[in-house]
Amino acid sequence: MRPPPPRAVRPGSRPARAVALAALAAVALPSPAAANGVFPSADQLVFDPADPARAVARMTYGLLATRDGGASWRWICERAVGYDDTAGQSPPIAAVAGGRVLAALADGIAVGAEGGCAWARAAELAGREVIDLSVRQGDPSHVVAVAAGTRHGLWASRDGGASWTSAGAPLPAGFVARTVDVAPSDPRRVYVSGLASEGGSVKGVLARSADGGETWQTAAVPGSTTSREPYIAGVDPRDADVLYVRIASAPGRVFVSTDGGAAFAPVFTTEGFVRAFAISPDGATVAVGSDVDGVFRAPSSTLAFERVSSVAPRCFAWTDSGLYACASEFLDGFTIGRSLDGGATFEPLLQQGCIRGPLECAASTAVGAACPADWPRIARMTGHRDCTPDAGSPAAGSGTSAVATGATGATGATGATGGGAAAASGGGQASAAGAGGAPDASSGGAPPSGGARQGEAGCGCRTGGAEEGRAAVAAACLAAAAAARRRSRRSRRAGVIARGVLG
Repeated sequence: MRPPPPRAVRPGSRPARAVALAALAAVALPSPAAANGVFPSADQLVFDPADPARAVARMTYGLLATRDGGASWRWICERAVGYDDTAGQSPPIAAVAGGRVLAALADGIAVGAEGGCAWARAAELAGREVIDLSVRQGDPSHVVAVAAGTRHGLWASRDGGASWTSAGAPLPAGFVARTVDVAPSDPRRVYVSGLASEGGSVKGVLARSADGGETWQTAAVPGSTTSREPYIAGVDPRDADVLYVRIASAPGRVFVSTDGGAAFAPVFTTEGFVRAFAISPDGATVAVGSDVDGVFRAPSSTLAFERVSSVAPRCFAWTDSGLYACASEFLDGFTIGRSLDGGATFEPLLQQGCIRGPLECAASTAVGAACPADWPRIARMTGHRDCTPDAGSPAAGSGTSAVATGATGATGATGATGGGAAAASGGGQASAAGAGGAPDASSGGAPPSGGARQGEAGCGCRTGGAEEGRAAVAAACLAAAAAARRRSRRSRRAGVIARGVLG
């Protein structure tokens, strides 16, 4: 697709932009501006393993689906999936074989079919709290989930979530799971992060199994507690012994284990939260995103990270088509973007005002029955507008692909190939991100299969009225100003990245 040219994002420009946005906020009118009390945003992105043009994003107000490589997006309401938008739930999601989408809920697994129109519950897990799920990279029919109970336990599906069986032995007594992942190179290697009581205190722990959950071993994750919970960030697609764990706190930290989770070494530290993590499809490159310090990239062979962008990602997904990121639209110019140079620059794929409306489904389906009535509220919240390009819009230009910059002079990654995709989210699922580096920036990179058609591309928008989305802008402005001030102060401090033993 060819999105319109966004404003350049430079490290030093955030404070000025935040001041301007805050001034606009002062005149905004009150209206439903937030989803579940949270500013509307995306925090997970998954791709159909059989069709890279089809993807689903988890939003703070439901799901968004694209069937054309990001040229257009349609909304799936939370009610259709089966959870309550007033409860602040953010269910981990996964795209699996057969074009299905799975969502881990407090009372089971929701299975979406018919392109996301029809939703039903997995009978075997009905009534159980499903904490997280993970699809094995390279085999989208193999899914694992971890569910609560008297003792937390592993469940597995070999048919893309259509049926489930309890897998192996329960997790150790007292273990409270947070994330689960299955190694791409070894389907019997399963990792679960969580909390456990040891010696009278609660610590962050990784449980690991080499036999599909029949037996478990545990090891402490350094520096993790109830307020600093460990989340699996990713498993190397080539080596089941190599995995990454992030700590959900600020300052954020990432650890690596090269011995199957028996021991960990710190490799990255940031002032803010580590919100995003991805491994390239070929396993050669690792990307980390901080909500304060931006995007960092390193060869997996050295883990010597360099800052490549000031964009503050909330999630990553790395496929053969590029590195995708969720971001703050009012700071970074997009809600979902794609990078063809390993995170140095991003082209916008989703701006929330341009959502087309509810997913088009028959009235007899869950989405067709529930979502149209809820759409007016979402349209007001996102500032819905007519984004159809016309002759004068930026999207109708010469064909030059515009990108949102934010690079700090680092060179882009070269294009290795590979398969698979995944996202590390800010909570819930943190699944192994696939392989292959981004295409070389100089080549321009081909868009995903089924990319934007002329007349659909981007968001060269005409606003739908002065009051539409004003409160959404207000909320964003205030958040942007606060975030920008934090980033401005912290970016002046050295030592963003720390290698060695934590103090």
